[in-house]
Amino acid sequence: MTLLEVAAPVMEVFASIQGEGRYVGEPQVFLRLSGCPLRCAWCDTPHSWTVRAGATARVARAHGGAAREDAWATPFQAAVWVAATEPGEPRTVSVTGGEPLMWPEFLRALRPMLAPRRLHLETGGGHPETLARVLDTFDHVSLDLKLPLDLGPPVELTEGALPALVSPATGIQPPTTEPAPRDEAEWTLARRRCLQLVADHDACAKIVVAAGRAALDFEPLLEDVARCAPSLTVFFAPATPMNGVAAPDVETVIEVAELARELGLTTRVLPQVHRLLRIP
Repeated sequence: MTLLEVAAPVMEVFASIQGEGRYVGEPQVFLRLSGCPLRCAWCDTPHSWTVRAGATARVARAHGGAAREDAWATPFQAAVWVAATEPGEPRTVSVTGGEPLMWPEFLRALRPMLAPRRLHLETGGGHPETLARVLDTFDHVSLDLKLPLDLGPPVELTEGALPALVSPATGIQPPTTEPAPRDEAEWTLARRRCLQLVADHDACAKIVVAAGRAALDFEPLLEDVARCAPSLTVFFAPATPMNGVAAPDVETVIEVAELARELGLTTRVLPQVHRLLRIP
């Protein structure tokens, strides 16, 4: 398989300011891929979950406006779009979703196309074996740690329209064969494995705190960080009120942060800065 024989569904490409995690405030280009089997209650991009026939990608232009392109793109085409989006010097590229780990071959082929830019991955943390395959592709990983209480039953991409689109003629490859976790026990195993993988990598952990959750609900997640990746900085992100999800009270956020500190973890409380700035 050559680099030009791999394609993935791109939802949008745009330049903005990183609003979350370790590199908050850095001007970056965002490459958003479609397709995610996870169903997080507080997801701010639920329109990225499915892969649809005939979908188009929105590609922002450096000096205003945007174009609509066929969503299925090779790594080379994605790199061309990134360059067209950058308003100045080359930027770090953050690959987000959706769940980018659905498309491991595309991710691995993307690196040489975007060099010498830094490449960052934003992942939901439900696919550790796929993460292991692509980890050396990325300069930084932002790893979500999710409460089982916040998750609905997963919907694999193979249950939707994607199987009919897969074809050697189009270069569209099946998504990763690694299934998403389906219960608390599977999520615990996936979370611990992902933490072990990024423990010695440039990485951070992100935990969304929404209304209706008690601080002690987060204790198993924090104990796993302390056990598997104690040097990882944990960013607590108060949920942005949208799509029927309410923000937590300040007292709960502070209590969760104190739980982490008691475990010896480095913590930060960081709302979504790009939402505060009203930018993409």
